[in-house]
Formats: sequence, C-alpha cells, structure tokens
Amino acid sequence: MRKRIRHLTSGLSLALLAALILPLFRQEVYAYQPDKAYVYDNKYESDDINESEAVPSTNVYQVSLIVSDREMGCGPLKAPQDIFVDSMDHIYLLDSGNCRVLILDETYKCIREITEFSYNGEKLTLAKGADGIFYRESNRQLYIADTENNRILVSDIEGNVSKIYEKPIAELLDPNTAYKPSKIIVDNMGIMYVISANINTGALLIDSANNFLGFYGTNKIKETAAVLKEYMWRNILTEEQNAQSSESFQPAEFNNIFWTEDRFAYAVSPINDTIESAVVKLNALGNNVFLKDIGFKGALSETGKNKEVSGANMMLSDITVDDEGIFTVVDMINGKLYQYDEECNLLAVFGGSGYQEGLFTRPVALESDSKNNLLILDDAKNTLTVMKQTYYGKMIREANSLYNQGRYLESIDPWFEVIRMNPNYYLAYVGMGKAYMSMGDYEKAKEYFELGGDKEGYGEAKAMLRNELIRENFALIAAVVFLLMMFILGYDHFKKLFAKIVKQVRSRKERSKYETDRI
Repeated sequence: MRKRIRHLTSGLSLALLAALILPLFRQEVYAYQPDKAYVYDNKYESDDINESEAVPSTNVYQVSLIVSDREMGCGPLKAPQDIFVDSMDHIYLLDSGNCRVLILDETYKCIREITEFSYNGEKLTLAKGADGIFYRESNRQLYIADTENNRILVSDIEGNVSKIYEKPIAELLDPNTAYKPSKIIVDNMGIMYVISANINTGALLIDSANNFLGFYGTNKIKETAAVLKEYMWRNILTEEQNAQSSESFQPAEFNNIFWTEDRFAYAVSPINDTIESAVVKLNALGNNVFLKDIGFKGALSETGKNKEVSGANMMLSDITVDDEGIFTVVDMINGKLYQYDEECNLLAVFGGSGYQEGLFTRPVALESDSKNNLLILDDAKNTLTVMKQTYYGKMIREANSLYNQGRYLESIDPWFEVIRMNPNYYLAYVGMGKAYMSMGDYEKAKEYFELGGDKEGYGEAKAMLRNELIRENFALIAAVVFLLMMFILGYDHFKKLFAKIVKQVRSRKERSKYETDRI
C-alpha cells in the first residue's frame, strides 16, 4: 500500500510539474513559424523570375496572433470573404457564410455584430456569398457588395441602410450581363469603383446618384505575336469563321482593388500570358504608372528550386498598401505573400500552403494596420492571422525609408544590419550602392553595385569615376593633348619644309648639270 501511495504521489508530482512546464513549451511552439521566406537573386531585374534563383531569406514577418471566433467572441465564422481596417485599427469583417458584418476593435474583440439591416422600415439581410466591404471614414458608412442580391448596400455601423445601389442603366452596360458586384472602393469624392463578375473592361465608376461614369483601369493585352496573328485573321475571316476560332485574347477582370489616400488605386488580376501585368497601380485616368511589370512566372517549389507556374495554379486574391508605399499581394492557391517597395523591387516572399502558423489554406483577403502589421483572412480556416514585422523586416523598411527621404548616410547603417543578418540579400548591396552613389563616393558605390549584381548601377558608377578622373587631371590631360597637337601640327610643317628643301636641292642639281652639258 505504501508503495502504491509513493507511486501515486510521484505521478501527481510529475503531472503537476508537466502542468507548469507545458504552457511554456506551448508558447514556444505557438511562436514557431516555418522559415520559408525567400527572395530572388539579382537576375530578377530582367523581369523574368524564371531566369532567377530563389535565395533563402530571414523572415520579414512572424505570426503575432491567430484570431478565431473564440478570440473575437462572436460565434463561429463561416467562409468570411473580406476585411477592411480603418485609421483607428478597427476591423470590419464580412462573415459571408453567416450573412453578417462583424466590427472588431484594435484588440480583435467583436464590439458589434450586424445580422440584419433596416431600410425605410423594411428588414434586409445579406445573401450568402457577399464578397466585398469598404468603410468610408468621412461619412462613417459601410459599403457592402451584396453579390448574390445584385446590389450594394450603404449602411452605418448600426445597420441603418441609407442607399441601395442596383445595376446602373447605361448604354455601355449590357442589360443581359448579370450585375454581380464583388469588390468595392470609394474615393474622396464619393465615387464608387466596383468590380463586377463577368465584366472585364475594368472597374465600374458609379457616382452617389447611381450614374454610370465609365470604366476604370482596363487590363491591357500584350501585343505578342500570337495576339497580332489572331487580330489579323479576325479582320480577314467572316463572323462565322471567327465564331469557330478557339483563340480568345480578352482582358482579364480584376480580382481585387485597393484605394490609397494619395488617390491611387492598386489592383490585382488573374495571372495569364495575355495581360501586361497582374499587379497595377492606377492613376486618376486609370493608367498603370508602374515602370515595370511585376512578373509571377516562377514560384519556389518544396525542393527549393524554381518551377514554371501558370495562372491555373496561382490566384492573386488581394493587395494592400501601407503608408510608406510598401505593397503586398497574396496568392490564394499557394498561400504565399509577395512584398514590394515603391519601385517594384521584390523585398521578400513568405507564407505558404499548410496548417501551421505562418501558412495558409485559402487566404482571400489582406489588410495592413497602422503598425504595419499584416492581417490575412483565411476562409477555409475561418481565422484572421496577424503578422508583425521582425527586426530584420524593420531594418529593410527603415533603410528604404531613409533613402527615399534623401537621408543617404543614415540609410547605410540599417543596410549593414540587413547584410549582417542575411548576406544573400542583394537589394541591401544595391541600396548601399545607391547611398554611396548619392554621396559621391563612386568607388564604394561601384563595389556594392558589383556585389549586388546591379549592372546598370555599376556602369553608372564606373562612368562617374571616369568623369571624376578627367576632372581631377584636366590640366595634365590638356597639356598632353596640347603637346600632341603641336607635335602633329609641327610634324606636318617640318615635313612640308623638308620636302621643299629636297625639291630645291634637286632643282639646283638639275640646273647645274644642264649648264655643264651646255659648256
């Protein structure tokens, strides 16, 4: 009996010890994130990722919190489709499967739930599959794309609907095409930019009176040989013959759109070989102002090698832009996030497909808050993942920010820190080269451009060194050139003089011989 009691006491002690220690281990496991971040090497500057090699990178973001319905305190989520974050970091979440809107505070706690809307005394509900939400802070109104009900609801945060926008009537809109608003943004003038399924001529511009103002930001078709060939044949063949053609080069409709306070719209589209770019930054006229295409022709396989991918296994579902112009796009199929600076330089690729922290199953929406955290909504996991910047990521951002502000000398230290943590990060070497270039230290700039593989920067630094050498030795160079010119001019003069003397001597000899012969 004493032996049993001893064993029992021992077992209870171990259980108590485990109860005290396991939460600590659980916390460590919770903080663990698969290190799958990478960037492409300097060949990426050719705009063709297939020619580049994927280089492992330190994580620029790590999971801070995974918010489920338990943390929100709002009941189970069901296929949520969209989120919006305002300037106070309040989150407006469209829980499409439950036909409701959730409003979360900055701690991700649900402070309001809208399951029913009121319009002129009538009760309204969202249809399942509502796809887009936008909150306009200037008038404190929610704009909800109630997709399956073919309408847009404008409501306050208490569910009081002030406007219902159905399909506008216009000659440019085909009356036989169903109106399926999926995503929506609203500019400073109150004009709505609406993405509607089956409309590939751009976002619909609609004013507050539901007047259709035109299309915005149509995706342009690449003028490839195949496109030109098809265009030529379509001008030659009859309508019946064209109808039998299997080739179709149509602009792709936008998947999502994001509005910034500087009045630019960023949009993502399906990836295919016919459109010019799957990611665009549109100005007021709807023109893409990015200077280069952001290619997504390559992806990192599980073996760490590049492989060819197509639009069939990549789908850019959303894009977000922070206050510093850093933009991030998410691939819904592979769960990867691609982050770029203002000049479209790829800063990092992270995330992936899976059930571990830092991986995603079906990320459908993406936002950033005032702390530059990324919020990723997964409609398969029914969770909101909050990712915060690592120290490494902050150093990259700080170096970029300082350089863009013209504080070149100050940007060197954070770039050094980035290189210390990741010697493979070629953009840090290029950033150092640019900083030294701006300060007039062309020798160091040339060195760092070479390390970063920036041929254009290296050539420019080399040219500046050559010009500097000429300036510093201008007097000597001018003297040498002058002496050479004098030598060349003197040589010609003495050559002519010598020829004249020789001619005179010969003439005298001939005259003397002639006179001798006469005598």
